[in-house]
Amino acid sequence: MKIVIDAIKISQPVGDFYYGKINAELLFKISEADVRRLESESEERDVENYLGIQRPLKNNRVNEIKNYISTLDATFPNSIIIAINEEGSVNISWEDNKLIIEFDSNEQSKIANILDGQHRLAGFDADNFTFEDFKGEKKDFELLVTIFVNANMSVQAKVFSMVNQNQTKVNKSLVYDLESLSKSRSPWKTSHLIAVYLNSKHGSPFYHRIKRLGVKSKKDEVEPLTQAAFVDNLVKLISPIPQEDRNCILGKDKAFFSFNNKKFKFFDDESLIKYPFRKLFFGNEDKFILKVIFDFFIAVESVWPKSWDKLNVASVLNKTVGLIALFRLLGYIVKDALNNDIVTLELKFKPMYFEEILSSLEIDESYFENLDAVSKSSSQIFKDLSNKLNKN
Repeated sequence: MKIVIDAIKISQPVGDFYYGKINAELLFKISEADVRRLESESEERDVENYLGIQRPLKNNRVNEIKNYISTLDATFPNSIIIAINEEGSVNISWEDNKLIIEFDSNEQSKIANILDGQHRLAGFDADNFTFEDFKGEKKDFELLVTIFVNANMSVQAKVFSMVNQNQTKVNKSLVYDLESLSKSRSPWKTSHLIAVYLNSKHGSPFYHRIKRLGVKSKKDEVEPLTQAAFVDNLVKLISPIPQEDRNCILGKDKAFFSFNNKKFKFFDDESLIKYPFRKLFFGNEDKFILKVIFDFFIAVESVWPKSWDKLNVASVLNKTVGLIALFRLLGYIVKDALNNDIVTLELKFKPMYFEEILSSLEIDESYFENLDAVSKSSSQIFKDLSNKLNKN
């Protein structure tokens, strides 16, 4: 088999390497991750040898990337880094700005080790090696690739450690903030805009208490709640697959051929109750989603004012663990109201409805001060409060 890659040769202290493009399907076929593993040197001695340089794949991360690849505006502008050595039948040459890789495909197919980008590459499969453009025509998904040739294990390990050591994970709150710049709607964008409004509105139960972009706004501000937690938990009441909803909305807005007759999913009666803000979202009625959120948390503030006070450091209700529990409780209350025909899918609750419900729980404020601010407390709060509801 012969692979010809238009490439640029780059010289750096670590040595020469090549930068070019390759079809995702071809790169997938010839590459494998050199997964880190530990092996005993002998049965008698507990000595472990470090072999390989990659980390094990995380299936949930692979699935996230797979879903992302199928979106209309998917992009991987940074390169996948691989190493190919002249071993066995592999022969590599550099001629006229082309990197030529030849090998016997019957003898070996996985000729490249992935130094960076294993999760991105693992997200590809037969369903997304190609994509449809605006006119509905199929095109190969191309990837940028950086290729180290005949690099020994120490060089490969150096490249791997350098890339991963210097990478800074983007704060999730910043990701949601950037989503607001999108011209198309999405569950994330709606949830972000609601969070921003509630955080900036005088009289809001969230006024100046949501930490945006992962950092405090001012030195003297107390912001015990994260924007990411707010958005994540509100989205759960809108959509089971927000990425798919975003993609479908974007496809219809841009009039992509393949989206002309595509219908949105999860509009059966059961799903509309399970995701109670879904009908309002797709009806462009974000203001009513905002009203329900506002009314519910105003009720929280009214029933448990001391615990909700952001200056009360002893309370867990005013922290992210409490916020998560309260969003779950809100979903539980709204679903119960829908199941019992107390409200329709327009979610126009009578005044003071949420305050009456929360007051009926008869939960003393000291309850929230006797819990630790750890993740498991969120489930405990929801369990205790929802059990109280069931008994009423």
